[in-house]
Amino acid sequence: MGLVCFGTWLFFDARQLYQSANASPLGVRRSVAMAILNPIARLEQSIGFDRVVNGADRIVGKTGTPGGSAVALSLTPKAGATPSKMRAKGSGTARPGAPVNVRSKLLAPLAQPSARHPLVILDVGDSIGEDLGLGFIDVFAHDKKVQLLAKSVGDTGLANLAYYNWIAQLPTEIATYHPAVVVVMLGGNDGQSFQQGNTVAQLGTAEWSRDYGLRVGQMMSEATGSGARVIWVGLPIMGPASGLSNKNVLNQNAIYQAQAKTHPGVTYVSTWRLFENAAGQYSTFLPGLGGGLVQARGSDETHIDPPGGTDILGNFVVKAMESAWHIRL
Repeated sequence: MGLVCFGTWLFFDARQLYQSANASPLGVRRSVAMAILNPIARLEQSIGFDRVVNGADRIVGKTGTPGGSAVALSLTPKAGATPSKMRAKGSGTARPGAPVNVRSKLLAPLAQPSARHPLVILDVGDSIGEDLGLGFIDVFAHDKKVQLLAKSVGDTGLANLAYYNWIAQLPTEIATYHPAVVVVMLGGNDGQSFQQGNTVAQLGTAEWSRDYGLRVGQMMSEATGSGARVIWVGLPIMGPASGLSNKNVLNQNAIYQAQAKTHPGVTYVSTWRLFENAAGQYSTFLPGLGGGLVQARGSDETHIDPPGGTDILGNFVVKAMESAWHIRL
């Protein structure tokens, strides 16, 4: 009976377990776990059992675990949530907006990765970043040229650093894993006013854009200062049911793009048109990689739906990496 229960749990949670194994420290244990879980996770995905688990987790509010891949995809907090309404979950004491005393190194051309010298990719962000991580996992599942570390944390961002401080956490992740590439995708939770020093940066103001841009720039400087290249992935168009303002999302994307232009070694990748239909509008269903329509967005019209949408996103960003650095992955 115990074996039956264990097998049932393993099958239903294989994709989440695979994510957790992928986020664990490099070594034999990680490699063995991923080799065992990958075929089970793909079978679960092919027959749609992962959607049952993801849907149940979202209903009960199960979110990501700090410092690693999420156990399940999580809902974005409602727009307008303030820091006082969220449980303190900070991971450091870096002052947001403070100058970062590092210089972006002059980066030599990136060598073609190989099984002997794999490319270490650190993927960070919020729950939409977790969705991108799912796409990366499918792309790199059997690619020995890449070591992927999916470290996104649900419900996080750069507005509410009292909840989780990416500006303080990123240097720790970089020092631990020494990635050659840092991929960042976040911002779904950032459409809110936030504390900046002794004042409050009000959403929609020039001060908000300036202070938010400082935080984005800090993350970019921390990564490029270590010698890593950065791919900063912009947010996709949001659906009416998301509760998010596309005007705010476009403003955030403009900030990411502007900051990327001032930080050597950072490439901004826009996903806006990737998730538009032929009429330039939001659509839950889009043409898939293998032809035919797939569900690309979740029922909340915010997240990227696996596997159809996450495969579209993951492959798109990988192609952007190849184009930016003239390598094959």
